[in-house]
Amino acid sequence: MSKSIHFFNLRKNPIVNSIGIYTFSNFFAKGASFLLFFVFTNPLYILPSENGLLSLFSTSMLFLMPFLSMGIIHSTATDFFKLDKEDFRSFFTTGFVMPLLVMLISFIVLFFSKDFLYRTYGFPAMFVWLIPVITFLTFCNEQLLGLARNNNETSVFLKANISKTVLELGLSFLLVVVLSWRWQGRIAGILIAYIAVGGYAMYYFIKKGYFFGKIKKKYIIAELVYAIPIIAMQASIFAMTASDKFFLSNFTNDHNETVGIYSIAGVFASIINVFHMALIQYVFPKIFLVLASPETDNGSIRKNFLFYTAAMALATVLIIIFIPILYHYFIHVKYHSALKYIYLLCISNFLWAVTYYFYSFMLYHKQKKKILGLSFISIAISITCNYFFIKSRGDTGAAIATVTCYFLVLILTLFFTKDFWQKFIFYKNLQTPEA
Repeated sequence: MSKSIHFFNLRKNPIVNSIGIYTFSNFFAKGASFLLFFVFTNPLYILPSENGLLSLFSTSMLFLMPFLSMGIIHSTATDFFKLDKEDFRSFFTTGFVMPLLVMLISFIVLFFSKDFLYRTYGFPAMFVWLIPVITFLTFCNEQLLGLARNNNETSVFLKANISKTVLELGLSFLLVVVLSWRWQGRIAGILIAYIAVGGYAMYYFIKKGYFFGKIKKKYIIAELVYAIPIIAMQASIFAMTASDKFFLSNFTNDHNETVGIYSIAGVFASIINVFHMALIQYVFPKIFLVLASPETDNGSIRKNFLFYTAAMALATVLIIIFIPILYHYFIHVKYHSALKYIYLLCISNFLWAVTYYFYSFMLYHKQKKKILGLSFISIAISITCNYFFIKSRGDTGAAIATVTCYFLVLILTLFFTKDFWQKFIFYKNLQTPEA
């Protein structure tokens, strides 16, 4: 009886409810996507080579995102707790104009690069405007989710995430399966969904009073200075998580079919990121709040880290066990060659989840030099691993390169953040080192 009462009380715990909502929201989005992967991996609707093109399309947006968002999303997450209402309004307004300018510049760059991109990767002309527009709308969505999280508005986070997912996948299914638009239908569904959520984001920003502040030079300068290490960090994340697909496309001559097979394996392995992002949505604001306190509660950070790492390890083991079952019963045999290396991709995602936890300290304190140095080293490691392993071993080499890269980056991150984690593990007081 006591256990039942404890479980009932646990359900009413705000911490458990918050984590549950973030987890459900992210898992619903990923779970719904997986249900349609069983359709979209059917060559009757989308060929492996077309899935390869879709993967390169998504990867291109990942590449553009750090240049468009700069450090604004990270600054919004931290300065929300530091600035008063009026200053935050001016910061937010200033930080919204800058991505618009980058979007316009990216139109021009892609327009003059369109012939090269078509010859090398098969990019159609429509990608010239689709990639910048959807990337900007993604920025709006990330700002919406981040502010909803900081405001502890879990219902807004849940509704925005689920609405986008339902609209995107519902339209994609209709256009791909019913109307036979193939890969074009998948992109059309993404575009319409992000336009809808972008419209809601604008409404939310205006309603909360985040828009129409003063555009201040000091925020532009501060963001441009902070943007350099953040762009480098995001570029390093792109190099580690997505550049392998471009290397595969370059080193294989099967019209992106290998890229498509490898990308679907990567999507399944990224189930781990669902748990990672759900926990991060809850963990990061708690860490930032603790660090903003006059006296840092090291015990709270320690418990936070142990819970986070244990949860991610359990999730990784379960996913490695169940992925082959899903492949056997639901995924077309053309994609089964990825099973020989998919566990490496899962381990890679776990290593990155642990690594990103330690990034929180550098992000909060805006340690530009450390972020910049770690990012450049990570990019060099990723490119080197991808080049040598993929050139010699193809898609299996890509998986080996990924897990090797993430392991080395984790070791480097622990070294760069040792002043933080050594003290919250071994000492009572956590002092802030100089940036």
